Amino acid sequence: MTAARVPLADYGKVATRDVHQAAEQVGRIFCAHRLAPLDRAPGFNALHNHCRFPGGSINYVAYGGDVEIDPGCLERFFLLQILLKGAAEIRCGGRTTETSPGQAASLLSPTQPSVMRWRASCGQLILMLDRAPVEAAVSELLQEDVGELVFSPRVRLDGDFGRTLFAQVSRLAARAEAGSAESDAVLARIGDTIAQALIWNQDSNRRLLLLKSEDRTPLPPARIARALGYLDAHLEDPLDVADLARHCGCSIRALQTAFRRHCGETITATLETRRLALLRQRLLSRDRDYSVTELIHACGFSHLGRAALAYRQAYGERPSDTLRASRASM
Repeated sequence: MTAARVPLADYGKVATRDVHQAAEQVGRIFCAHRLAPLDRAPGFNALHNHCRFPGGSINYVAYGGDVEIDPGCLERFFLLQILLKGAAEIRCGGRTTETSPGQAASLLSPTQPSVMRWRASCGQLILMLDRAPVEAAVSELLQEDVGELVFSPRVRLDGDFGRTLFAQVSRLAARAEAGSAESDAVLARIGDTIAQALIWNQDSNRRLLLLKSEDRTPLPPARIARALGYLDAHLEDPLDVADLARHCGCSIRALQTAFRRHCGETITATLETRRLALLRQRLLSRDRDYSVTELIHACGFSHLGRAALAYRQAYGERPSDTLRASRASM
């Protein structure tokens, strides 16, 4: 049986059986910390694979045996730790969090002292996010200096948000392993998306203010017009709501609320309506070179049957009927 590939294997930075060497080398990547084995078994080893990108880094860290790690306050960064094997106990800011694969991860905040116990030859996929841009993003959303941002240290992985978060971090690691000339920019975009997801979905000392601010400061119609212009320019492309929100200079939640308030429907429904209008325009153009299937896919629809049904509900006829009538009138 072939052993599973270790994440980020091409980015090896630390591989040692010496405790002091492990603490020193891992400390250069993260921060200075105390590292102590908790058992007397001779099997201690440390592995750290690390890929840096603008705004953070993606890492895989594993220890043989049980260890205690005391980094104190991280100061410069947030640390999202997702267990792939083993178990861990995290004491952070006076709270103790038990983490396990598929159930719970940990999220350390820069100003909160922490002590960790990694057990059963623990291995974790770790996302480091630089503190400054994350706190700046919250300050921009609230339009005031937020001071320190402190997240709840326990992140549930057994709900929709947690599963999405795990998929995003795994995707980030996979893109890092794939590598490309544009790798830094791609990884930075994924990292920024994950940071935004944490800001809006993970409990923190600023989340309630964020949610209240969205209710009391609706987006002006000019932002909606900007969003609609963006959608019209990208009707043929897959929808990336995070890119749309960045283009409009607001949060995803604010944009979704604004669409319901000003358009009476969701962003997805608005996009479908505009795609259907584009499809009808092309069906009526009397171009003999394209089939209905080709035109549907060219208008950004990924599912032929659902697109045809939506078109019939909107225009009272099938796309093929429109195309046949258009060509018959030539």
